[in-house]
Amino acid sequence: MQEIWPLLKHWVSDGVPFALATVVEASRPSPRGVGSVLAVQSDGDAFIGSVSAGCVESEVIEAAKACMADGEVRWLSFGPDSGFPWEVSLSCGGRIRVRIEPFAGLSDPDLGKQLSSLLDAQDRGLLVSHNGRHFLLEHDEIWGTERSVDSTGLIERAKEHYRTAEGTTEIEWDGAPALLRVLSRPKRLFVVGAAHIAIHLVGFAQSLGFATIVIDPRESYAREDRFPNPPDALICEWPKHALEKYSITGSDCLAAMTHDPKIDDEALNVFLRSDSEYIGALGSRKSHAARLKRLGKLGFKDDSFSRIHAPVGIDIGSETPAEIALSVMAEIVKKSNQKHSVTR
Repeated sequence: MQEIWPLLKHWVSDGVPFALATVVEASRPSPRGVGSVLAVQSDGDAFIGSVSAGCVESEVIEAAKACMADGEVRWLSFGPDSGFPWEVSLSCGGRIRVRIEPFAGLSDPDLGKQLSSLLDAQDRGLLVSHNGRHFLLEHDEIWGTERSVDSTGLIERAKEHYRTAEGTTEIEWDGAPALLRVLSRPKRLFVVGAAHIAIHLVGFAQSLGFATIVIDPRESYAREDRFPNPPDALICEWPKHALEKYSITGSDCLAAMTHDPKIDDEALNVFLRSDSEYIGALGSRKSHAARLKRLGKLGFKDDSFSRIHAPVGIDIGSETPAEIALSVMAEIVKKSNQKHSVTR
């Protein structure tokens, strides 16, 4: 839901009624994973997001229009044996199951406002939908129609999921499927060095839903007017001081791109002491060997060195700054997908 929020928020703020279709089951190969969403206005003429590569959207939009007309939750299944004509089958041969229901904020304006506030702040929460009722967990607060579902114990089950899990899942509860949707802040890509590669890297990262933080102590580089797509934060400080503002988590990524040991090593020193998902550093094999010697003097061992992707990026024969940035972003996505495929 976070990925379509920049556009969807205008519908919410303007009070536009819409239905939300969510992928709740997906088998590989499938074009979109569990949690992918498609928002559809009541007339079906306007929609945001997707639940496939365009293969089944028409069928889902028709179901969303019916959902908006009667307020009932619907489920659609697509796959080789779904019984639908070939026009709405998945070309990849995979299977998905889609849940379609009116947007939670329609029945409770206060819940809609709180949900909007959470998504705007890129904070973490859990949105629960069950039998046409909805509530939102945010930190220790509960918003929405929680009193009407409290007797079922769903709140306690939701709190447990909020503490221990990520992503979107459906569970059977009191005779009907309940949707638990964890809303997390976007992944963050920290780019150290605001040279030409970083300009392209920020654009690629933002198109994939990453929050981007660019750090460079050089004033001539750390200028927002150099970026066609400005990063979420542009910090003209040394990495050691800039990173003190952040708590690095397991979903954060680093691309150290200055090729200047004085700058890059400061960032590597911070990230190697965290459980960050990806650490990459620009430079040749020779310069990386020298980098490892420097880091060794700081107390790092071989198990830490293996976390650094260097030379950075997937080998696609890159020659231009844009191609290098593309290879780096591809490697970040590959690393992330490998990690999540293990935990699924």
